[in-house]
Amino acid sequence: MQMTVPRPCEQALEQIMAYILENKLSADDKLPPEREMCQMWGVNRCTLRSAIAALTEQGIVYAVQGSGTRIAHRFRRILQDLQGFSEYAADCGLRPETRLLSMSQVECDKQLSRRLHLVLGENAYRISRLRILNGQPTLIETAYIPAALAPGLEEHDLVTGSLFSVLREGYGLDLDHGEEKASITTAAEEEAVHLGIAAGDPVFWIVSITQTSEGVPVEYCRTVARADKVELVSVLHRGESEASDHA
Repeated sequence: MQMTVPRPCEQALEQIMAYILENKLSADDKLPPEREMCQMWGVNRCTLRSAIAALTEQGIVYAVQGSGTRIAHRFRRILQDLQGFSEYAADCGLRPETRLLSMSQVECDKQLSRRLHLVLGENAYRISRLRILNGQPTLIETAYIPAALAPGLEEHDLVTGSLFSVLREGYGLDLDHGEEKASITTAAEEEAVHLGIAAGDPVFWIVSITQTSEGVPVEYCRTVARADKVELVSVLHRGESEASDHA
């Protein structure tokens, strides 16, 4: 059987990624100087620079003139968090932008009816937004809101404003808890165009339902996120009763 031998650039790229993982480098940490990396892995500078250019294009590293190559920021999506995207991104020191792709009212099909506890055919708002971080398209969120819970929602600013804030402050809806499931899929052609990637590239597929304290579904959301720009994080908390037992 004929073995496929990786090209020198691919080997160098794998070496850099392995170095990042082994040394637990995080955002803004610096890679070694080019000469040192060439000596470490026995590659020439042209090959190394090609690998770095590929990682830069993927958003994994970035170059600082006169200061070498550093690890790029990735958006850490905390699965249990109900904080709005823009607010959370700003807290992380990132520059968030939103582009409204579409907003309309749709009749609920069987799946939406089940998710939102609505009658088949009842209206829901469908809001699709492209989320951009530091100038890079990062994820597409498509949210469904029961129209009866938020009449006139289209009159609110959902580009510079927060949807969750509008629902809380404009309609008195307490977004108390929810469920979220994440998996890996591949980008469809239209999604790839908006996200600036190739169709078929790996993406995170996140489905969430947010409810009031009474269990009324307020938002059903489907998110497609670039796997090279987003890191999914699950934060574990000790239960209050357990914490008091160990206090």
